[in-house]
Amino acid sequence: MVGRPSDGPFQLSLLLLVATGFAAVLWTGRLDRGTAVAAAAALAARVLIISRGWRAPLAERWVRVLAIAYIGFYPIDFLYLSGDFLNATVRLVFFLAAIKLLTARTGRDYLYLGLIAFLELLSAAMLTASPAILAFLLLFLFFATAARTQYEILSSTGKADHLAAAGRMGSKLTALNALLALGIAVVGVGLFFVVPRAAGAYLSRLPPTGQSMLGFSDEIVLGTSGRLRRDSTPVLRVHLLEGKPAGNLKWRGGAWQRFDGVRWSNPPSVPQSLDSQRGYYPLGQARRRFGLSPEGAAVRVRYSVQRSPMDSNALFLTGTPEEVKGDFPRLEVSGTDSISIPGGRWRALRYEAISLIAQLNPAEPPEQEGPYPARLRAAYLQLPELDPRIPQLARYITESQITPYARATAIERYLRTEFGYTLELPTERPPDPLADFLFRRKKGHCEYFASAMAVMLRSIGIPARVASGFQSGLYNSVSHYYTVRASEAHAWVEAYLPGYGWATFDPTPPDPRAFGTLAGLWQYVDALETFWNDWVIEYDVTRQLNLARSVQAEWYRSNYDALAVWERGWDWTAGQWRHWRRAPMNQVLPRALGGLAGLLAVGLAVWAWPGLRAMLAARRVRRGHGRSEDCALLYQRALRQFKRRGFVRQSCQTATEFAAAVRPPHCPASAADLFRQITLAYNRARFGRDLEAGRQLPGLIRSLETLPR
Repeated sequence: MVGRPSDGPFQLSLLLLVATGFAAVLWTGRLDRGTAVAAAAALAARVLIISRGWRAPLAERWVRVLAIAYIGFYPIDFLYLSGDFLNATVRLVFFLAAIKLLTARTGRDYLYLGLIAFLELLSAAMLTASPAILAFLLLFLFFATAARTQYEILSSTGKADHLAAAGRMGSKLTALNALLALGIAVVGVGLFFVVPRAAGAYLSRLPPTGQSMLGFSDEIVLGTSGRLRRDSTPVLRVHLLEGKPAGNLKWRGGAWQRFDGVRWSNPPSVPQSLDSQRGYYPLGQARRRFGLSPEGAAVRVRYSVQRSPMDSNALFLTGTPEEVKGDFPRLEVSGTDSISIPGGRWRALRYEAISLIAQLNPAEPPEQEGPYPARLRAAYLQLPELDPRIPQLARYITESQITPYARATAIERYLRTEFGYTLELPTERPPDPLADFLFRRKKGHCEYFASAMAVMLRSIGIPARVASGFQSGLYNSVSHYYTVRASEAHAWVEAYLPGYGWATFDPTPPDPRAFGTLAGLWQYVDALETFWNDWVIEYDVTRQLNLARSVQAEWYRSNYDALAVWERGWDWTAGQWRHWRRAPMNQVLPRALGGLAGLLAVGLAVWAWPGLRAMLAARRVRRGHGRSEDCALLYQRALRQFKRRGFVRQSCQTATEFAAAVRPPHCPASAADLFRQITLAYNRARFGRDLEAGRQLPGLIRSLETLPR
């Protein structure tokens, strides 16, 4: 009967098991509102069925009808409504779980619910790559072992009094369930690292779940209406391996050269293809295209990057990349010096790179004034028809400056100090968004600032383009990684300076609402996410082989260390033996007698410990402070007495069964009767919490010990 008081612990464990699977899918954010509400209602109804003893609201016949009807509806949902196999399947699983929650009453129904809970957890693992799945998995294991244990108790007894006794051991069963769940998790983790990996991370096969982010997309469109959303999702995790660059780094992903007054884009072009040399890509030719300053004015850094799946093929690199290492077949370098991997869209990528970060010295800026190469003039001086006030403003700002560097710096400083930062977009799209930003609103986000500076530089004859990517990120002292979030997507300006090359300028003022964190807690959570991505999501056969080699090397090193410790111990023992052989007897004998006395004392303590332990247990029981372990120790003491009489309790016998087997003629009637009293007192004291029976137990055992054999 569903809802019996005796099976409450089992019903609760099963309910929490299903709720864990539901919460895991709900946490991913991929569950639609209707399905979430229906599943929550089914869980609430199940709570009422268990706690109030209500009857199931659906008959078994209607359950079958509804299940068959929804299975028939599933192809329609997949093909015409959701259009997504995974989402349609998740809804099917939740529907079957909801109707089964309302009617489960047999062992087969409970097994069915457990399988559905496992499918829910599996769906959540397919929908997200967050380490929170590990927490849901541990909860699932705990409630699964708890439900299985309680079900075995129900199946083995079925009596309310026995179940009540089992309920009094709830804390021990809970501890046992926790240990079982932890053991399963430990074994599972070990198997995960040992079992051969399949090629490729599963994230590369997930459907797109995000959208293009502010500051980095296939194009920049000014003047759109609405409100931009801040997103704290990590998109890059960067580990600096060598070098310590000064200032904030910018992780460049792309750049744009054509502006039509509203939109920045790139003309169609054939990218330069770079073939792999065993995963190594030298970027010498690409480096010359960047136009880097002399190497003496640059800092060399080596770093590794973990890029989360996003709607882009770009590799995000800082400075001027010298070389890239990664497990991909080829790279492409675009006409705007952007580096990408074909087929990298919505894939998790890991790569290592070496870059040179140029350092412009404001005290010694480049002094040359053109001429610019024809290719640069054609690509990066193009302008649409502008509001005449824009070039007038550019000339006004730079009229006292002589060099291109000084003019670019003046425009950068003007925009950073005279304008404000905001993520609020215009309520209506203006006909000329750039003029509206410069002369009416005078506030905007990074794309407005970068567009304004690039256009003003072009209007005074300095080649410029808008670059985009991400800011440097926040350094985590626990994981030693820079964590770059989606909210740090950014756009800036690259201006070509004669005698130097492309120089970076950032006209955007600081964001007053920059992302903040609770530093201590955030660092540990972020370090856990980094470890999860590094050793779970991206754990492939290559990393498995590297781990095996490192474990093998560590094993050899530990063997050498152990051998060295053994040799040192042997040498010390041999030296001591030689010293004793040469020492006079009056020095050797006291030491030998002291060592022998110590060994005897340890042996005596080991021999006396069981008796002392039993004596302390008897004392606690007589005072009414005994524990169940104390009663067990006293009962073991009685069993030892009967073992001397030739009666040995078998492991399959309960205490009552063994007491019934101890009887004449093989045992005196007085001893058999006394042992039955001991057994009765033991059962009442240990399992019934009868304090008076516990106080009688030591006296009964002493009486048994005084009987003749």
